[in-house]
Amino acid sequence: MGAEGAKSKAELSSEGQGRAVYKAIFTFKDDVRLTFDDLSKIFSKNEATLKRWSKEKLVPLSDKHLREAVSNFIAIFRSLAAMFGDKSDRALWLKTAHPDLNMAPLEMMKDSFQGLLHVRAYLDYVRGRGA
Repeated sequence: MGAEGAKSKAELSSEGQGRAVYKAIFTFKDDVRLTFDDLSKIFSKNEATLKRWSKEKLVPLSDKHLREAVSNFIAIFRSLAAMFGDKSDRALWLKTAHPDLNMAPLEMMKDSFQGLLHVRAYLDYVRGRGA
């Protein structure tokens, strides 16, 4: 490539991943009517950062903690999509207090990274039982 400013193969691959992650996050956001404030708390990023991601249609994945949070967030989205064909049912499940979790799953996800992991583990468990 040799020319200054040309992107390496790794940079192009990373950018492609960042665009795919953007699409997954913001599809889920729209699907279940999450707000920028919700995402801000889930990913521990300020709203301005999330709005920049939205504008650029790209989520930079250089931060290990963010990659882990994104991975779990997308897994939750996939589990809910497999369990509920209707978007409104996914939103209702996320936003309604659940007896096994003692709170709404979305609130647990926003509370801490551990809460995000707990919701994912719960969904993995429920799907494994065939619910």
